[in-house]
Amino acid sequence: MLISREVDYGIRIVMILSNSKLVKIDAKEISETSGVSLRFTLKILGKLSSSDIVKSFRGAKGGYLINKNPKEISIYDIICALEGDVKVNACFEDKEICSLERCDVCSIHSNLRRIRTNLISDLRDTTIDMLIN
Repeated sequence: MLISREVDYGIRIVMILSNSKLVKIDAKEISETSGVSLRFTLKILGKLSSSDIVKSFRGAKGGYLINKNPKEISIYDIICALEGDVKVNACFEDKEICSLERCDVCSIHSNLRRIRTNLISDLRDTTIDMLIN
């Protein structure tokens, strides 16, 4: 599995907000601190806000705050917020994609399912506070 640039930046943005000590930070400052373009930062913040990882405030005194305890935010949560569920093969998304149409008896599928389960477990166990400390 390859972590996308969007997920990489999303993790960095969540870490910045987690370190802010509950002080609102505007998107421009998040962009500058993270090194991510403002446009991409806003896109990521929008998705993180929609998933309740981040809380957004509008207006002159607006900005962004982390919406959960960093101990409760896993890498898996960020991946799901930005890209959807973790898949290691297209047949997990849609069994019709399987070129052999044998997902139920395919040894590759069953082994990839085990790998996916272990990967998701590890991603859920890795939280933002672990990355900060």
